[in-house]
Amino acid sequence: MISKAGELLNFDYWWMIQNIYSIDGFSTNIFDWMFRANEHFVLIPAIIYALNIVVTKGSNIGLCLATFFLVAAQGILLIALVTNTLKKYRSILLLLILFISVFNFTPAAAHNWMRGYSGVHWVIANLFVIASIFCLKKLLESQQNRFAIASIILGILGCISYSTALGIWPILYAVAILYKLPKKFTISYLFFSVLVIGIYFLTYTTPSHHPSLSQLNFIDIVAYIPVYLGAIFTHNIPVAAAIGWVGLILAGIFLIYWLFSSYPQDWLPWLSIIIYTFGTALMAAVSRSGFGAEQAIASRYATLPSLFWLSLIILIFLWLEKQQFTLRKKWYFVIPLVAVLTVLILLMYRVGTETFREIAHRATFQPLVALSLQIGISDPTLIQEKVGNRPAAFLGLVDALKADGLVPFHRDIKQDNFCANLDEKINSNLLTAKLPENLQGYFDNVTKFSPTTARVNGWVSEVKSQKRVCNFEETSECKTDPRHSKVKNEEIFEVKCIVILNQENVVKGFGMSGFPRADVAELLGAEYEFSGWKGYIEVKSLKRVCNSEDISECKTHSRQSKVKNSENIQYSKQEILTAYVKLKNRQDWIALTNQHIFEKSDISN
Repeated sequence: MISKAGELLNFDYWWMIQNIYSIDGFSTNIFDWMFRANEHFVLIPAIIYALNIVVTKGSNIGLCLATFFLVAAQGILLIALVTNTLKKYRSILLLLILFISVFNFTPAAAHNWMRGYSGVHWVIANLFVIASIFCLKKLLESQQNRFAIASIILGILGCISYSTALGIWPILYAVAILYKLPKKFTISYLFFSVLVIGIYFLTYTTPSHHPSLSQLNFIDIVAYIPVYLGAIFTHNIPVAAAIGWVGLILAGIFLIYWLFSSYPQDWLPWLSIIIYTFGTALMAAVSRSGFGAEQAIASRYATLPSLFWLSLIILIFLWLEKQQFTLRKKWYFVIPLVAVLTVLILLMYRVGTETFREIAHRATFQPLVALSLQIGISDPTLIQEKVGNRPAAFLGLVDALKADGLVPFHRDIKQDNFCANLDEKINSNLLTAKLPENLQGYFDNVTKFSPTTARVNGWVSEVKSQKRVCNFEETSECKTDPRHSKVKNEEIFEVKCIVILNQENVVKGFGMSGFPRADVAELLGAEYEFSGWKGYIEVKSLKRVCNSEDISECKTHSRQSKVKNSENIQYSKQEILTAYVKLKNRQDWIALTNQHIFEKSDISN
């Protein structure tokens, strides 16, 4: 997943990072770092973002890897929490390690694996909470002050990472009461619980784009929670709700059993994690149930339900251990349990795969974003479509990113891309002037952003209906030359990219397909909905360099560099632009219908 995530960060990252980073570098004002992302304090993630900028030039991959290592540390803690009574059977221990690994690295959280900024703040808050629970367990065993202090510090660190960690404070105080810990511990937990939770709510304001808390509906909250817990297995809301209710009922049974069994300490860490994850579900329901139950299936939440179900699995094994069955009898229960969990894990992977494909597809457009920015085009439409729903935050940082050579300015996309390098000449033997009979496409228009740059767009698609389009007009009289080549039916029709060439076959820019074209779909059918392509070009201004007084001997050169692999290119004030599409598994470039003329500026020497 991480390898397909792309380097360019997106969505909330940009309006978070703008609080601490600008053209002047990182802010030296500590209060700029203590900002809120929606309702969350994110000081610790902000520090990690800053470190990532220094180390990886702000690459999304860097934050994805940070998320991976944080989850690995969490996995080590979870294994450490497994009681020794479950570790004495090697087969059971290996099975538990397998389940811990699968649920800890849940593929259902593809959003967090592939959007590193999100993964960092969700995972690090969970890590601090689990570390705090680990210290609480040690406190019960040893009664040492250092474990109480550590649990409090870790709880605070969790809360300045993400507000989900607020759920640890009722747990710390309740454990101190139930286990009758010395008053110094009980009072300390009560004091910091009131302090931290009080500060959070006293400074809380409902984000402008969130539902008002005054309009909360109890039924919506109740309906939201089981969907939130069950959505890692399916995005079918009724099914997710049913699975979630099963989990809640099991959790309630185990909690009651524990309360009437003199609070066995082996169960405490896992019940604590269940209560914590239930608390986060409740907080999410209160703040977001107004969006509807559909919002509960968001992939970014998946790290928490996965901990909920993992803890239930461990509790089932602890219950089996408490029954004092022989190992053989235990396997009578374990085998059906493993069968059920195998089905659930397969469902979890299917959910994760769906999200992975969606995010990976979006990431493929990052070279196009980089090209537009590197040739000096700030296109809010493209940024909103492929970077985030608040383009102003990202575009406001473009100058800073460029000045510091950060992503997407860390490499020259014009000379290092998946399509074709700008200013290189393509061999005419690789160019096909006629469209195959089962391929259709059009070069619609050129929209200038400056005297030398423009956005280009059109559409291209395999013929999917009996309708043909000639010059973008539907007609039954369109003739197909029998000499035309044809894309083989057995080949998978997949566009690699679109390149824009001038009359000298020199690359001026490139584009990508997969953009919505409602007009084409209306004309040809719904299957053409995403047949659109979009690209960006740079046509450099020319200046004359005269080596003599005879104006006829003046030679024309590029403003910045000569065209590579081309000789004796004649001076012209016009560029005749043609769009060529390249299909995967084909070597040639196929010309699309229509050409455009780009008027160049002329700068005299």
